[in-house]
Amino acid sequence: MNEKRRTLLKAVGGSTALAGLAGCISTGGDGSDGSGGSDGSDGSDGSGGGDTGSARLWVDLSDAEDEAISEYIDQYESDTGDTINKEAPGGELDQQLETAIPAGDGPDSWVWAHDWVGRFAVREDPSFLYDASDDVDVSLDSYTQAAREAAQFDGSLYGLPFASETVALFYNEDMVDEPPETFEEMVSVMDEYHDPENGEYGLSYPVTDPYFVSGFIQAYGGNIFDEQRREVGVDSDACKRGMDALETLSQYVPADPGYESQIVAFADGLAPFAINGPWELGNLDGAVENLGVTTLPTVDGNHPRSYSGIQLFYFSSMLADADQSRVDAATGLAEWYTTNEEVIQTNAAEQGYIPVLTDVVGNDDLSSEVKAFAQQVDHGVPIPTHPDMNSVWTPVTDALERVFNDEQDSDAALDQAASEIREAL
Repeated sequence: MNEKRRTLLKAVGGSTALAGLAGCISTGGDGSDGSGGSDGSDGSDGSGGGDTGSARLWVDLSDAEDEAISEYIDQYESDTGDTINKEAPGGELDQQLETAIPAGDGPDSWVWAHDWVGRFAVREDPSFLYDASDDVDVSLDSYTQAAREAAQFDGSLYGLPFASETVALFYNEDMVDEPPETFEEMVSVMDEYHDPENGEYGLSYPVTDPYFVSGFIQAYGGNIFDEQRREVGVDSDACKRGMDALETLSQYVPADPGYESQIVAFADGLAPFAINGPWELGNLDGAVENLGVTTLPTVDGNHPRSYSGIQLFYFSSMLADADQSRVDAATGLAEWYTTNEEVIQTNAAEQGYIPVLTDVVGNDDLSSEVKAFAQQVDHGVPIPTHPDMNSVWTPVTDALERVFNDEQDSDAALDQAASEIREAL
């Protein structure tokens, strides 16, 4: 994928290095040849019986994730006779949806974290999401409470959940004897390895991305944005204290804060630590011989409160005027994928996906890496879904970039970000 889908987790209005959780689009020229789709020639023989349909799915995943979902789509097609044209478009998903849906050329479904549900649900002329409450047969009780709430807005069902995620601490066991439990312990190890003149660093971390750094900024109890009260808190004393910890970490990363530059340093054995998400587990496991994952270290006894996301199969407004077979193909894939215990358990083992299917949550067979991410989710907070969050990402990203580039004091930068957000609300 281009910049790894979560480098931004940004709203449509933003176009910064936050490109996280970002997705992709293609105008579908190769839809019938998509890596996950079949040619549909077995439709009449599908075990699902009855009418079969064809649906268009947009994804932007890591190589390991993409290969896995392609195999699952093949299995779904074989089981049902439906055709799923999986496309890996070539741009930021939110920006491409803004272009494609008004033109009537959007996907029937896409994969992304839940943070878009609120702001897309209130979009009109055209609408962006499809309420599948009357089309989905699976019980929402099949998912954890947080997951089922993430898929809904104002009583409408806009997707189905399959995993939760947040960032945690990766470490190279050949360089780190014991995973650090405290911030001070982590700094001590980073000091041992940090030698930028020789291309070696203490940490790989996209430090200008609000999603990635949210845990430390919110470690002292502050909220970048309080969804319940609809209050901006990034300029609070608590967030400013957290920003001090982040500034310390920023001294140990490569000069380019971009996602690719950061992750490569750790993958190449040039840094003992990386802070990243479970979507990189499959890639890093092949690059780092002895890979460990643990929760983010405590700061003055406080667990960093990192943002967590619920991954969804979104239902697009393209389904509103579609024939029933197309609706059934799009929702059917989501139902099958999100409730298939074998799929969920395999994704947990191979991709580090944190299960949200109640029959799998808490399974003793889950790997230590997945358990570490699950523990960090417990320490964290869900990404706000309120549409106002759309106005938060870019000002905070810009503030982080100014601080990282020594263009502005951190307190002043957070004050400016808060002012810009409030003006936009």
